[in-house]
Amino acid sequence: MTTVQDILGFLEDFAPYALAESWDNVGLMTGDRSQTVTQVLCALDATEAVLDEAVQTGAELIVAHHPLIFTSVKAVTEDDAAGRTLRRAIKHDIAVICMHTNADCTQGGVNDALAAALGLQNVVPMGAGEQGLLGRTGDLPHAMQPAAFAGFVKHALHAGGVRFTDGGCEITRVAVGGGACGKLMDFALQQGAQAFVIGDCSYDLMQRAQSLGLTLVDAGHFPTENPIAAVFAERIAQAFPALTAQVSAVHRDCIQFI
Repeated sequence: MTTVQDILGFLEDFAPYALAESWDNVGLMTGDRSQTVTQVLCALDATEAVLDEAVQTGAELIVAHHPLIFTSVKAVTEDDAAGRTLRRAIKHDIAVICMHTNADCTQGGVNDALAAALGLQNVVPMGAGEQGLLGRTGDLPHAMQPAAFAGFVKHALHAGGVRFTDGGCEITRVAVGGGACGKLMDFALQQGAQAFVIGDCSYDLMQRAQSLGLTLVDAGHFPTENPIAAVFAERIAQAFPALTAQVSAVHRDCIQFI
């Protein structure tokens, strides 16, 4: 019999809480640690749709990346999505575990999954973040020009579209930071990257990257972090072979392109 606590302990070993940024909220968001688990549903976010999917498939546990409870909660009602999701999770006795910046930093976590999706080699931490482990840098198997590289990123991450700056030079070394990691640009440059792949990039960051000769590719928050859902599912399935662990079939990027 596998419990919520068994899986939580396994995930804590994979992505220790000590790796999380000080402002973060990670771990068990709701649920009974002693509850038996036979099915686990993994996703980037514990959305209402994912919670409904868990109810329909009989999953007793959702493992997500983004915290279900992030800022201070003053009410749990039907008036907002977080409240509705929490109420439905509690009503149906579905536990929710979230591994956020600790999963960003840990070996084999979000940024290693992103680097792997782009086929990077000789991957090392960027030396960023409170723990010095946020972001990754690695080498492309073969050199690419900026526009071709941006197209490659779009295809590799199944992104609806990408925005990029043309750094004006051939790309052989790439830095990655899943999600909103524009603040790590200087670390990318320090490690010799000619390109930096992130999600959620502002116009001023694009301007700065171009002025510094860096090809900055904004592939979107969801596409740059979503590979972690499959990592969660694969690791849980390997550690607990009696369980069914799968990636959500309904969770999608909320940003659409025309």
